[in-house]
Amino acid sequence: MRTPILNLLIFCIYQISYSQPLNYYFGNLHAHTAFSDGNKDSLSSGVSKPDASYTYAKFSSNFDFLGISEHNHYSALRNPGFKLPRYQMGLNMAAAVNQNNSFLALFGMEYGTSSNNNGHVIIYGFNQLIGWETAVPGMTGNNYNIYNAKSDYASLFKKVRNNPGSFAYLAHPYWTDFTLDGTDSSALAFMPYNQMFDSAIVGMPLRSGNAFSTFADYNDYAPGNYFAYYKKLLYLGYHLGIGYDHDNHYTNFGRSNGGRLVIIAPSLNQPSLVSAMQQMHFYGSDDANAKIEFNLNGNIMGSMLSGSFFPTLQVTHNDPDLEQADTIKIWKGFKNNGGSWAWILQTTVHSNLASYTDYSISAGTEYYYFAEIRQADGQWMVTSPIWYTPTILLSNAENDSDLKLKVFPNPARDKLTISFGDCGTYHISLTDLMGRILLSTQREEKDLTIDLSEFKRGVYILQVKTTNSQAFKKINVD
Repeated sequence: MRTPILNLLIFCIYQISYSQPLNYYFGNLHAHTAFSDGNKDSLSSGVSKPDASYTYAKFSSNFDFLGISEHNHYSALRNPGFKLPRYQMGLNMAAAVNQNNSFLALFGMEYGTSSNNNGHVIIYGFNQLIGWETAVPGMTGNNYNIYNAKSDYASLFKKVRNNPGSFAYLAHPYWTDFTLDGTDSSALAFMPYNQMFDSAIVGMPLRSGNAFSTFADYNDYAPGNYFAYYKKLLYLGYHLGIGYDHDNHYTNFGRSNGGRLVIIAPSLNQPSLVSAMQQMHFYGSDDANAKIEFNLNGNIMGSMLSGSFFPTLQVTHNDPDLEQADTIKIWKGFKNNGGSWAWILQTTVHSNLASYTDYSISAGTEYYYFAEIRQADGQWMVTSPIWYTPTILLSNAENDSDLKLKVFPNPARDKLTISFGDCGTYHISLTDLMGRILLSTQREEKDLTIDLSEFKRGVYILQVKTTNSQAFKKINVD
């Protein structure tokens, strides 16, 4: 469901392809109204339904979209008190209020309970309610359209996976949530990687709440975070991004604090944002309008790619309020590495730009990279990862024993000489770290001199191929 659009280039680079520029949209997908246990101040605010809640939200600062995700069950009046007929009503209200490219209104559900070994899952993209209750007060029949046992997360995630227009997003996850059999050891964070779960879950929050905040001054931030849980799931092998939740239960949509889920998408409409969520093109930000660009050789956050180049990670922090990044950290990890869940490759101080090329990679290993940014005022941003799998080992231990290849000088300045040792037909190419071919030629003589006078300073990859063998060398141009 989250496989990128495939563009097979000469070095097997997988990239996301868009026909129009990408934009940044700021909002929240986790909120409640009086349809369940939200709008607790409805007597004073006069707001008690999704339609009025959307209208309130669209006038919040730096707020492009609101997703209302009502609890999927009744349990008790206002705790949470949701009934089946309200689900279609909520979908209709969102459609009526929605203004594409101005303000986006979405309606979904928060599945599950907060009891031990269960947990809440935000779900969008279903036009029917998923639930388990067979009887609730004042209603005839089941309190669901699609049955799913309350604690059966395997079945729930399978339903999401099988519905192409939907996604699941973990809400305020605890370490023992989302179990297979009701035991701590079978919780998502402790059990072995589950591919089916991975195919449904697109993300989780950096922070959530404060859920019962009554403030509307943009300053009531949740003191805790889920950063460690995020790193643990990546370590287990899950492909998921990180966002931001408010979990509003009062009428302060977009205003309880300035934190935002930031989605990178071509346009502000439901198909575009759902697709961006599925592709993990989003990040979590304490700051209400900071734009973070994080890419690997031009591929944006959420991308999954492979190739025969050393990955270059680039981070740009851009705040319209002219706030500066105090630190930018670039993190790295790989599945079940036996050590840290992730580690810091580089910390850049007092700069809005950071760049790092990773030469410590092994062929066949899928690595994940993400960025962490702190502003001078302490506000925090964490990006969704980029996953990269090298297809060929590129290192200083060069694989040219069969070719008896010699390259000098290295580092080079204006000219590079290649000595092949034996006569034969050699296909030579020189690429940059983006995988772009800058030189390609075929020679049969034993020696070749390449003019580098037009090459910029940096690192390049030399590839020499014969019918039966190939060699790679890293070339430094001073």
